[in-house]
This record gives sequence, C-alpha cells and structure tokens, in this order.
Amino acid sequence: MSADNKHPSTRLASARSREIGEELRRIRLRLGLKASAIYGEVGWSPGKLSKLEGGTRGLSEADAAMLLGFYRADKTARIHILGLVDEPDHGIFARPHHRASPDEALCARMHEAVARTLTCYQPLLLPSLLHSAAYAETLLRHTSTSRDQLHAWLDSRTARQAVLHQEPAPESVFFVHEAALRLVVGDAEVMHDQCMRLGSMADHTSIRVVPLSAGHAALRHAATLLTFTEPLKPLGYSETDTATVFFDDVTAVDTVRRKLAVLDRLALDAEQSRTVFRRWADAYDMTDLSPRTPGNGKSRSPHCGDRL
Repeated sequence: MSADNKHPSTRLASARSREIGEELRRIRLRLGLKASAIYGEVGWSPGKLSKLEGGTRGLSEADAAMLLGFYRADKTARIHILGLVDEPDHGIFARPHHRASPDEALCARMHEAVARTLTCYQPLLLPSLLHSAAYAETLLRHTSTSRDQLHAWLDSRTARQAVLHQEPAPESVFFVHEAALRLVVGDAEVMHDQCMRLGSMADHTSIRVVPLSAGHAALRHAATLLTFTEPLKPLGYSETDTATVFFDDVTAVDTVRRKLAVLDRLALDAEQSRTVFRRWADAYDMTDLSPRTPGNGKSRSPHCGDRL
C-alpha cells in the first residue's frame, strides 16, 4: 500500500479537514511564504494547495509530511499536525486544552468567525462570548497559573468575543439559565456590571433566560451549534474543564437541534429576558450579599415567572 493510501484522506469539507488546512496555512504565513513559492518546490498545482488549506481536499500523511519538511516545521508542530491527519474521522473529536484557555481552541475560533448562525446554551455559568471583563477575570483566575497567563487568557477571550461585532456577524441566540444569574461570580459589583452588560447586549443580540421553574432533561448539559453557508455542514461543540468536544456527525447535530428547540419553547422572550437582567442588576446594586441569600433583608430576589 502506498504512503498516500495508507491513511485515507479526510472527509471533504469536514471540520477536521478545515482545521488541519488552517493549521498549515498559519505555519506558511508565519514563514512569510507566498503560496506561489510552494507550487514548483513540491510539484503541486496551485489548486491543490488552495484546497488543502481551505479544507476542501483530503490530506494524506505523505502530503502533510512533505509540506512540514518544506516548511522546516519544528518537532512540536510536526507531531501536532501529523496527529491531526492520522486521527480517525468519526464526526466527534476532542481538543485538549493543555493548560491553555478554551478560547484558544483554533477549531472553535475559526468556525465561529465564518458561522452564519450561532446558538449557545450554558446551564450554570454565562457563555464565554457574553462575559464582562471582571466576570471573565474572576473565573479564569481560578485556573490560570500566573498573572501573565491570566492576562493572555483574558486577551484571548476578548479577541474571541469580537466575532459578535464583526461584519457580517453570525445571527446569534444565547440561552442563559436563571441559575447563572443567581450564582455569584466574584462579588455583587461584578454581577451587577455583568447583568447590565447582558441588558445592553440584548439590544442587538438575542439573549433569552430559561427560568428555574422550567424543568426538562434538555437543561442538563451545555452545547453550542454553528451553521454555515452551504455546502459546509453544521458544527457543534461543548467545553469541559480539560477539553472541548466537537461534533459534525449528523446524529449528534440532530440531538443538539432537538435540545435547542426545547430551550426555545422553555425560554422567556427577548423583552421578558431584558426585564430579568434589569431586576438582577438592581438587586445586586442594592447589596453586597448574594440576592439569593435567605433572609438578608436588603434585597429581594427577582422572579422570572412561570413558563409553560
């Protein structure tokens, strides 16, 4: 069996093939090489490199090794790229964080930037794309190992959030569980500013509250679903403490679609949600204690109301 056939090429236009292509493109750009400088050296047509970097053509291990050799990639880059090429494509794959921020996951960042729609649900904390600087810093401080790393992670989160303001920005819907508004991250000032931010963002982004009274199995796990202009297939992902799990498998995507349809039925509408954000902002502004603290006597916990 030839080297080209030993490892079948990746599925056309899959999330993995686009990720691999982008990794190779970034290595080339860091070297300051134009695509035209590569054609004659490796004996490829102009279209082949373009399709490989765009993820619309499968990449064999032999082709990857040839490019990496031409780029004189270091050992770390070679191991990383060849590991991606050799990875079985089952439509579900994980990207370990390796002590990095989830915001640095290339597969998420590059696909969010070209998404047509973005729908996100978080059951306990607010989605990363909605974080205020203070809210994000409070969370990331607990997992970063140094001040420099914390600042780098905050920069990565800010850069990732820019996707909501780009032109064109993905049509976005965020389902925020009421528990995330009740859970105090940092202190009352951090939560007040975060709730004010949600109210302001809700003027141009759909952010809908799922009240505590809405019980359903669909509320258990976080999920984000991205859709794209055809022929690109939808891509979903879920973040964990140690890795981000991606999926473009049809069955997995359909499962998340059904989940999001349930959330759409359970969630308050946009205006009701804005009212909830204002109430929580006022409650946090009135006290240094959590609004959910029983009998604190200083503030009253806002009520989302029932949703059938």
